[in-house]
Order: sequence, then C-alpha cells, then structure tokens
Amino acid sequence: MKKLNKSHLIIFISLFVIFIIGQFVYTRIDMTKDKRFTLTSTTEKLVENVKQPLKIEILLGGDLTGDYRILKNEIQFLLDELREKNSNISYSFIDPLDLGQAELEQNQLAAVPIKTDKGLLNVYPYAKLTYGDKTTYMEVLVNDPSTPFNELALASSEKLEYLFAEKIQKVTNFERKRIGFVVHHDELPEANIQGLGSALSEKYDAEIYLNPIVNKTLSFQPSDLDSLKRFDALIVAKPTLPFSDMDKLVLDQYVMNGGKLMMAVETVDAEMDSIFRSGKIVAFPRDLKLNDFLFNYGVRIHPAVIKDMNGAQIVLADGETAGNTSYNYYNWPYFELGVRGEENPITSSIDPVLFQFANPIELLKNPNIKQTVLLSTTEQTSLKPSMNYIQLDEVNIENPEEYRMGKIPMAVLLEGNFNSAYAMRYERKEFPNFKAKTVDGKMIVISDGDVLKNSLWRGVPMQLGENKFSVRPDNPDGKPKTYANQTFVMNAMDYLLGDADFLALRNRKLEIPLLSETAVIQEKSTWQMINLIVPTAIIALLGGIGFWLRKKKYAK
Repeated sequence: MKKLNKSHLIIFISLFVIFIIGQFVYTRIDMTKDKRFTLTSTTEKLVENVKQPLKIEILLGGDLTGDYRILKNEIQFLLDELREKNSNISYSFIDPLDLGQAELEQNQLAAVPIKTDKGLLNVYPYAKLTYGDKTTYMEVLVNDPSTPFNELALASSEKLEYLFAEKIQKVTNFERKRIGFVVHHDELPEANIQGLGSALSEKYDAEIYLNPIVNKTLSFQPSDLDSLKRFDALIVAKPTLPFSDMDKLVLDQYVMNGGKLMMAVETVDAEMDSIFRSGKIVAFPRDLKLNDFLFNYGVRIHPAVIKDMNGAQIVLADGETAGNTSYNYYNWPYFELGVRGEENPITSSIDPVLFQFANPIELLKNPNIKQTVLLSTTEQTSLKPSMNYIQLDEVNIENPEEYRMGKIPMAVLLEGNFNSAYAMRYERKEFPNFKAKTVDGKMIVISDGDVLKNSLWRGVPMQLGENKFSVRPDNPDGKPKTYANQTFVMNAMDYLLGDADFLALRNRKLEIPLLSETAVIQEKSTWQMINLIVPTAIIALLGGIGFWLRKKKYAK
C-alpha cells in the first residue's frame, strides 16, 4: 500500500511541475503539409518591430456564409500567431453595425452582397487597425480583378499573411517608397492610368513628373536628374513621341545612380478602336529613338506585331437572326496572352497577362546583365511586319501551320552591373558627376504599353486587366474577362524596389481543405455506420480485455 501511495505522489508532483512549466513556456508544432500555421521570417521580423499597442478589429461578426466562415477562421489562426509573437498586438471580431453607419460611409466600407437561401447577406470584409494615434482600414479580400467574385473569399484565405503584413508595415512605417511617371512623350493619359495608379498607391507614393512640361522644354535637362533621384523607380507607360538624346542621357544617369526603371514601349502603332471603326488599319512603325538606349542593356524591340493563335477572346457580330444581331466569341491573335517565361518570383504563380499588339523582344548577349524572360507568348505564333494591314477577319485562322515561331518574349527583366551607354561618348561632359556604371541595377522592359493601360467603358475607367472587347453588346452590363495585369505590375514593382520578401508572401499557396458535397451525399451512410460501429467496437474490446484480465487475476 505504501508503494502505491509513493507512485501516486510521484505522478502528482510530475503533473504539477509540467503545469508550472506550461505557464511560462509556450510552443506549438505545425504538422500541416503547407505549414499554414507557421509565419514566414518576413512577417516575424515585421511583427518584432511593433513597439506600440496595435489593435486589430475585424468586421466579420454576425452571420456569414461558408466561404466567409472559413476566411474568418483563417484570420483568427493568423492573428493568434501574431499575438503570440508580440503581446503589443491584440485583435477582436466585431459586428460592422457597431461601428455605426456614419463611420462605414466615411471610410467607404461598402458591404459585399452575398446570395444565400434566405436572400442577400451583407458582409463587410474589412479590418480596422489602430496604432498609436494612427488608424487605417484594410480589405481582407485580395485586390485581384482576375479572381472570380465567388472564389474571392477562399482565394484570400491563402493571402492573409501577405495582406496583414503589408498593412502592418504601412501603419507602423511612415516612410513609403516613391514611384514617378514620365509623361512628356504623350504617354498614357490620366484616365487610362488610373487603374495602375490606384493599385500602386496602396503601397507606394505615385506621382506624375511634370517638370519638362511645366518648363516647356518637353525634354529632360541635366537639372532634372536631382529631381528624379527622389523617386525609387520610374515608369514609362506607352510613349508615342521620340526620346531626345538628353532624355536618354538623363534616364541613363538615373539608372546609374541606383534608380529602377520600368519601360512599356511599342514600336508599331496599332489600336483596337481604330480597327473597329474601319474594319482594318495599317500597322505603321513607331520610332521612339530608343534603340541605342535599350541595346546597351541587351534588348532590341522589333517593329513587327506578334500573332498568337491562342490570343484572348473578343466579341464580334456574326450574323442576324429574326432581325436581331447575333454575337460570338473569337480568339483574336493580336491580343496575346503573356504566360510565365523563365522561373522568377515575379511570375511564379501568375495567371495570363493581356497584351495588345505586342512586339517581339530580341535578347542580345551582354555578359554583365542577367536577362530573364518574365512573360512570353504560347508556342503557336507568327509575326506581322509593320506597314501591313491588320484586319478583323484575321480571327478566322485559315493556315494554322503558319504559326510555328514558338515562344516570343514580351516582358524581360534585366539585372546586374550596368555600364552607362554614354561612358565613352562626348555627352558625358553634360554631367559634372557623371557615373559610368552601377551595381545591382534592375530594369523591366515590356513590348506593349497596353499592359499598363486600363480601358474606358462608357467614359468610366475599368480595372487594370479587364478586356472591354470581351463584353457582349447584347449584354453591356455583363462582366468583362479579366487578366492578371495588375498582379504582374505589382509583383514587378515589388521586385524592382527590393520587396522580394513580400513578393514571396503574395505568391504563397495554402491548401484549404474543403468537403466534397458529392462525396458527402454518396458516402453519408457509410461514414455514419463507421462512426457508430467503430467506437462501440473499441469500447467493447477494451471492456472485454479488462474483464478477462480481472477474471484471470482473481481466479488465482
């Protein structure tokens, strides 16, 4: 009896010690396949820098549909991890109505109407972050026009760490990187750049650089270089006028001084609106005087238009029935779909990107520059040289065997140790502090300015990546087909500006386990029987073993 009491005492003391240790030591083991409950090192470093109380209120209280309940659970899992890493972080779920209608409207927190069996349910997929005296709101849904609306909640579940990390960085860091738009070569007008500007402004400070227009020089001057240095990156979006030698020299020195550059330029003038008006156009060459500039970085854009058999669809009238015009979808070979080229974080998990009348990019050997094809055509391609007709009836592909040119690059990343194109030229004397080279240079060249352009529908800017020519005239309120242009541009800017860690977060894939409704219906009875019989059988087996051991013991 004494021996038994001693054993009980040892067990009791051991449990008590474990309990005390558990109050001070916390650990969890993530056994999920995709490590969904493990924060990335990027997020951990970010959370460590939260020095003041950060209060997060998620407006997903009340009734929710299945997809949004999953989203709510995933948010809770994530915020639990953030709170464990830093006690300054706290969170709660609140009913949107608790904020009050005035605050909802003031911060433009519009409800998302979800169809249910009981009618429409208004869901508010937002979170309110308060850090010190600064308050900001965020969507807990990804801003990706290429994702169908009914898949948005589940698609957002795997992007939550990125969404919250990006917003926490924004609310705790008062310094944002700056992006400038070059506009004095008749680049995209403001109405066609709103989609891009709106997407960039979520993370960066975007600004139009107007000095050459204000000063009426219509060209960069050496004095512009100091002004341009305040931008971490410059975007040249579909210029239509030639670049002067001074323009190119200033851009060259901007890059040599560490600036990053994205150029979306075209060597052929072809517009879809013109084709619809007349049925055909002549593809005129457009000489932007950039050949020598781009050649220095190992790139040449040829004055031809790519034709891709697997182009995006457009809607065309194909006849008349009972007095009503009938419409159909056709693959338009001049609307090339950019697919992932070589392996790179920018395009590692990207959907097709919409190009319009893109030109072929030739890569030239340059031992100092690493050239990465980000986006290319599909295999079935051909070329239409400039000064040729482009006609609507080319949707009818009569000779498929002509499309044998293989994949053609349309977007290229250039990085490495850049040498100035003017290092051995007289123009270098224009700059007293001329730089002949730079290390860790980065530049992206896209052979189509429309990649950065949002169309207009009834005078209203569309989202970046929406194909207005996919809207049926007999259903003008229908949703257009949307491509991943916005995701591509944001990924590209993150990479250029050194936010590759956040880029990895955005590309992170989680496997959300979902029940198959078909399997549930078909296997319902089977699993009911298993759940009834197996536990009963285990209990009966254990009871039988215990009875047998007890009988054997007392039989002696």
